[in-house]
Amino acid sequence: MHTKLAPYWGWIGEWAGKGETLQGVPILMRMAVKPRLADQILDFEIQNLHAETGKLVHAVAGLMAVDPDGQRRMVVSSTIHGSMLMELTPEDPGAGAIEGISVTGNRVIVSLVEDDDGLMLTSYWKKNEPEAEQVGFTNVKLKRVTPA
Repeated sequence: MHTKLAPYWGWIGEWAGKGETLQGVPILMRMAVKPRLADQILDFEIQNLHAETGKLVHAVAGLMAVDPDGQRRMVVSSTIHGSMLMELTPEDPGAGAIEGISVTGNRVIVSLVEDDDGLMLTSYWKKNEPEAEQVGFTNVKLKRVTPA
């Protein structure tokens, strides 16, 4: 395992939770985190399904790795935002936050914060302008479904 990924190693496994989008759409979120390539990469897969119809609302696939400069970064692809390179931003211990600009011109910010009995995933996006209003928002409390 790469030592710079160690803070997130406890997240390996499957997680699930219920939440709501900014537009009031009820969602069921599933997140799977897996080690890849001799434990040098963490693979994140997230699906948000409409809680009533089961239709896909949003899906994300991301790979977290350490680049040649020693920085943690994620390559992320999203059904809403397309592909982007996201930087890990300094955060409290037990938390991870990424930020980047999407191909659609939105600033996307996602954070995962550990608490006593799970992870809180918060994400929002807005146009990449100083005074822009949020376009989308998700806040979901995730509980572990399967162990690492």
